[in-house]
Amino acid sequence: MRKTINLFSFSLSCLLISLSVSGIRYGIAHENQGNQHHHTQENEHHHHHTSIDVSDHNLIPRVQIEVLEDAMKGWNVKISTENFDFVPDTVNQESSINQGHGHLYINGEKITRIYGNWHYISELPKGENEIKITLNTNLHEELIYQGEIIGDRTVIIND
Repeated sequence: MRKTINLFSFSLSCLLISLSVSGIRYGIAHENQGNQHHHTQENEHHHHHTSIDVSDHNLIPRVQIEVLEDAMKGWNVKISTENFDFVPDTVNQESSINQGHGHLYINGEKITRIYGNWHYISELPKGENEIKITLNTNLHEELIYQGEIIGDRTVIIND
């Protein structure tokens, strides 16, 4: 039986402890403005993303995810945002901190871009799986708020 464990509200101190222990970036990961973060993805060339610090802006983008088991197979990811719109027709154009796309990570690996509020995942490995969504500008820059990448994560147990 599959169980869903939603981890929407975990303290920053717990997150920092888990980051320092594991060395893996979770839903909110450390990043400084101007630094580059390396992502890898199968069937895609290696690339670098820069970041934009939005800490001084009035309308800070936010994201929350919920992963629901599909009645037939797989999982449906519901992505709720505040102060952020998905606009696929402007990808690779001028950046705006309140619009762009998301990145889906499964177990730390970038899987795909997200252009809307729902995404279907057909399969996950057995055991514990981390699902993470980050918000990114049209030019793929990571959005940073008070030193943290804007994103959310949840853990799915696939028995």
